[in-house]
Amino acid sequence: MAVRKELLRISHVSLERDGEQLLDNLEFQMFAGEIFGLVARNRKGQKEMVDLICRNDPITLGSVWYDGKIVNSYSYSSGESNKVALIEQKSHLVQGLSVVDNLFILREGFKKYFINEQVIFQQAVRFMGEQGLEVELNKRVENLSELERCFVELGKALLSGCHLVIVDNPSNYLSEYELYKFQRMLKKIRKEGISVLYIGNHHQELFKIADRTALFSDGYIYKVFERDEMTDENMAPYTSEWKILSTENEQENDDGILHFHTVGAGNLNGLRFILHRGECVTLLDKENKIAGDMMDLMTGKMRCKSGWITVDHVTYTQKKAGNYLDEGIAVIPADGVNRLLFLEMSYMENLTFLLDRKLKKSLIPGKIYKSIHSEYRPIAGPVIDAPCVRDIPQEDQFALLYHKMNLLRPRVMICIQPLAKGDMFCRMKILNALREIQKQGTAILMITSSVSDTMDISDRLLVVEQGKVAASYDRSEFKRIVR
Repeated sequence: MAVRKELLRISHVSLERDGEQLLDNLEFQMFAGEIFGLVARNRKGQKEMVDLICRNDPITLGSVWYDGKIVNSYSYSSGESNKVALIEQKSHLVQGLSVVDNLFILREGFKKYFINEQVIFQQAVRFMGEQGLEVELNKRVENLSELERCFVELGKALLSGCHLVIVDNPSNYLSEYELYKFQRMLKKIRKEGISVLYIGNHHQELFKIADRTALFSDGYIYKVFERDEMTDENMAPYTSEWKILSTENEQENDDGILHFHTVGAGNLNGLRFILHRGECVTLLDKENKIAGDMMDLMTGKMRCKSGWITVDHVTYTQKKAGNYLDEGIAVIPADGVNRLLFLEMSYMENLTFLLDRKLKKSLIPGKIYKSIHSEYRPIAGPVIDAPCVRDIPQEDQFALLYHKMNLLRPRVMICIQPLAKGDMFCRMKILNALREIQKQGTAILMITSSVSDTMDISDRLLVVEQGKVAASYDRSEFKRIVR
């Protein structure tokens, strides 16, 4: 049996800053040519762990080994960078320059004063072709698709001699098809001896690609699953406290409430579906193109060029859509916390902010205010009395967003990429809030480019390709889809 070469070892590392324990006896190792998955239950310590691997900044206890050498320890930290690349939602390319400039001219160690652009371009064509990285090299960086940007950053890492690539939650910014192509490329470079630390929020995504997977929470590794241990059954004991609420006593579906009648607008090309009362449906936007159009249609910023939309069998005109809240439609964008919450205001001020529309009163009577406080305190907890929403945990900000919309008792709630942001624990809070909203009879439509977590709550999955439904799956078929 061949001996595996160790590339990275984090040995009993603790990191404390401003009295807060961010990394707590963190210990794991990675081998050359492996994809190591990291399921992040929450974000505490995650950034610090990534920074620690990339750069040798001071730590409180422990040591870090990279490529056979000790590069950092509690007794001495050089502050130097390691040959590690990070690919995340934020671009690390220089805007305004070409792909070739980013690949070669900005590369560390490039010392030519006189640059033959044609020669450099041909070198880029040859290198990217050999690696199988499909990118239009004559593009400027700002015109790249997300997948192309990831491929360029990966190519730059390989040219720089990086042996370790950290990939942070790619399903948050790549469509389903783009994610498949990117994962296929990661498997290819693994065969060439490059290691990948793949960070995600859902174990099913990681189990498909990783050689081993670690469960990370609060700056600590709770468990490392070997290849033959990576099953839902083995993960269940570690995630039981994060599961969503029971679906017992759910309201039975009534007649359809939201109908899209072969709608054409923007990237929609004959989109047709029915959403029933109390039902949760996921639209899997494999090309990541329709979310903006759906939001604009439902809020009156765009009108149907063909087909039509009905709500409760009444045509949903552009005029009605302009007053969507009064029509019983709640729309939550992907960046809803920043767009729909007032972070400097209190929890209760945010929770009741739109209630005047529902009550048709400019001032909310004190008894109603107290009643809402009493109703939501068991759900929200002590955070309901927070004087400033900016200071509460991220998962409570997201939960507040959904509680706020649910207080209006909408007929339909449309969620754009509801699980694209936040850690695993935050996602479970969102799913719990959605389940409670669904139990009250509200129909929920989730539009996402990543299917992972939505399967826990969805009743149906509609796959959208080229602007229309290409396939439909009931809950009984979900295991076959996500296997």
